[in-house]
Amino acid sequence: MAMIGVNKDGTYATLCALCEKPLTNPIFATSHFIEDRTHELYRFSDAAMHWECYCKWPDQRRFAAMYFESIYAAVATENSSKYWPLLWSAPNAFVRYGLAVNEVSVVLKKSGTDIRVPRKHWLPWLGGEWVKQSRPGLEYEAVLAVLPHLQKLHLPDLKLGPQ
Repeated sequence: MAMIGVNKDGTYATLCALCEKPLTNPIFATSHFIEDRTHELYRFSDAAMHWECYCKWPDQRRFAAMYFESIYAAVATENSSKYWPLLWSAPNAFVRYGLAVNEVSVVLKKSGTDIRVPRKHWLPWLGGEWVKQSRPGLEYEAVLAVLPHLQKLHLPDLKLGPQ
């Protein structure tokens, strides 16, 4: 994930990659996923930006799709199913379950975001908490589009102790 500096007073020391003003919440940040240094969007990979700047950015849709595809490619090629099994996938989203951390990961193509929900909060989140916790615009719309599918998901059974 992008390195984001914080000042002693709790404000961000890092500048928005788009407007170059100090970051304020809410923000969007990615890991380093564009390897080609000559790619026109390279400098935004592994960077942070204001959520509002990101939503208005003319390259947002393309950037989010690239980020989504890079995450999905990593999921498909890694042997991550042991610790993060894939529960559901579609062209616009996928869901994994983190067995060790006991949380759901909802990755959305439209917003390029990975929403993490602890298992104990999953049902309340589906029941409406997602509205308060989603960033406005892109993320809200992306969750709304897949919500009927998310509500049908069955989380893995967690069996503790020797079998």
